[in-house]
Amino acid sequence: MPGTVITISPRVPVAKLEQIARGRVRRDGVAVFAAVTADGRQRSHLLRLRARLVADPALEVYGGTGRPDGITNLTVFAAGGPRPGWFGGAKTGEVEDPDGDYWSGTG
Repeated sequence: MPGTVITISPRVPVAKLEQIARGRVRRDGVAVFAAVTADGRQRSHLLRLRARLVADPALEVYGGTGRPDGITNLTVFAAGGPRPGWFGGAKTGEVEDPDGDYWSGTG
């Protein structure tokens, strides 16, 4: 499920969140995390996760800054590889809908 967003909990160790992120990137090609910007503990935890993931050159990490809607996102992809289409983004790789319908972008 590449479109699944994981909400950060300060009760989950950063090492476990990093393990989840790497597993999602291997399985789905993308891992997406979110935190409430106004919740200082939650956002700080997300930024600690971001710092660990940014240190790995095999990963591309985007986000970590708050948005006007009050959410801080963190998106992780495998570096240099095709990016999966999710949440309306550009699709790469195989066509997701073999019928050529709306979701495949070929119809």
